Amino acid sequence: MAKTKKLRLFDILCLSFASFFSIELVGSQASIGSSMIFCILVFGVLYLICHGLICAELGSTYPDQGGIYVWTQKAFGSRWAARTTWWYWLNVVSFVPCTLVTLIIVLQQVLGIEIPTLAITVIVIAGTWLAVGLNCISLRHTKVVSNAGSVLKLVVCALLIVGAFVFATVNGSANEFTPETIFPTFDMGLLALVPVYIYGLTGMDLISCNAGEMENPKRDVPRALLIAEIVSIVVYLLSALAVLLVLPQSEIDPAAGMIDAIIVAYGGSKMIVGLIAVALVLVYISYIFGWMVGGNATALEAGEAGELPGWFAKSTKAHAPVGPAVLLGIASTALMLVYGLTASSGSELFWTLLAFTSIIFFLPYIVMSFSLMKLRKADPNAERPFAIPGKRLPLAVAALNFIFLTVAVIGFLVPPEGEDPLGYVAFMLGGIIVSQIIGEALIAHAAKKSATSTDAEAPADTDSQKGRVA
Repeated sequence: MAKTKKLRLFDILCLSFASFFSIELVGSQASIGSSMIFCILVFGVLYLICHGLICAELGSTYPDQGGIYVWTQKAFGSRWAARTTWWYWLNVVSFVPCTLVTLIIVLQQVLGIEIPTLAITVIVIAGTWLAVGLNCISLRHTKVVSNAGSVLKLVVCALLIVGAFVFATVNGSANEFTPETIFPTFDMGLLALVPVYIYGLTGMDLISCNAGEMENPKRDVPRALLIAEIVSIVVYLLSALAVLLVLPQSEIDPAAGMIDAIIVAYGGSKMIVGLIAVALVLVYISYIFGWMVGGNATALEAGEAGELPGWFAKSTKAHAPVGPAVLLGIASTALMLVYGLTASSGSELFWTLLAFTSIIFFLPYIVMSFSLMKLRKADPNAERPFAIPGKRLPLAVAALNFIFLTVAVIGFLVPPEGEDPLGYVAFMLGGIIVSQIIGEALIAHAAKKSATSTDAEAPADTDSQKGRVA
């Protein structure tokens, strides 16, 4: 019996937007000030075009379950595919607690309470395992999570935008918008914050991680990416602008700036703010769910191919990635305990986790840039339902994408204000080095076990062939 496809165009679009649009970064973008308009329209749009074009071509040309894992494997072989998958999955390990920390910070603002860092750590660990449970269920039953999350994201942003513009009409804007303020000052402060834009606009490949669940990935992937690109840029721009209309730049908290603006815009109305808080909880759950679906689906493919240890190959009859999901829960819990016991506040915990997440997060996409160039040369006759036009433009797109990502990695190594520079950089690099050593050890172990299995099967195959000849 043929496998029933679970994802239609609407489902793909919702999964893309739920995972790709980072509502928790609206406050970070607004904290840059009026110059965020320039950053979004220049850096954001230019990067998004490059990133979207690469994902659209690779996703429609190689519409196989696993997405970036498949692309890297075809371009550079199994070892690099496993390494890229490890980075991809590891990013989700730190992304889940980071996003849950942000949610708790937002709820603190709404409820007017202060939650100790230790309590935040416990709540985040519990939320992580709830997300793990959802990830062990077939997409046929859980795709409603991403669908509802996408709709609610647009609703929350629309309420913010409408409320802020009405507020500014009555009370005036909290910030100036002039050519002088809109054009940024190119300094270390900008270098530290611009990567937030790159982070918020990266991840359009995620829908291809579940290409095997789609009805028509060759047609639907480029369509969904185009719509998600346009909607995301418009909503990011208007939402960050709305925050700046309501709050002075100096008072914008990168983690909770959006909810602060909503509270001010609606005069502290408990009913409206309460409803928005409930919606945000569902939005964040869908955001986490979308990335876990993609990260674990990719890891499952690598596990089944023997390129990651067998634990990653465990799945249900409906192909839900139980092994990667449970391992992710264990790793996220360990990471949260390490960072949670060393951070002095929720905001510090958020930024530390975000920086670590982002550096790991960008590494697979750097490889993806080279995968496009390699596959264009090594597989020129492949059917490309969507292709970047010309011969030189794909090279330019891949090179520009690589430059953006490299600058973003450097930017996230710049310590936040008040942090000890050497201690912060050492902490970040130490975590990355340790995680990479673990990854290389797991990959080597899987390769050795796979080679042993192949050697063990070879004599049996030879004997059976001799028997047939006799």
